[in-house]
Amino acid sequence: DVLFKKIEPITANSTYPRWKWFKNCLGALEGTHIKITVPKVDKPRYRTQKDDIETNMLGACTPDMQFVYVLPS
Repeated sequence: DVLFKKIEPITANSTYPRWKWFKNCLGALEGTHIKITVPKVDKPRYRTQKDDIETNMLGACTPDMQFVYVLPS
């Protein structure tokens, strides 16, 4: 409980324009690539199709845009 905010689902009578259509939704998920610096020996592991050195990250946030989960891979 120290690290994470208590998540409240979107209520049926929500008037918030972005979320009012998502009754009982807890938040949003999004994935992205993040450029990183790694030792030369590890570069093949992190090389993308575009020849960049990156890692993938998944994040989950509450409707008020606070992260409650982050998973770098």
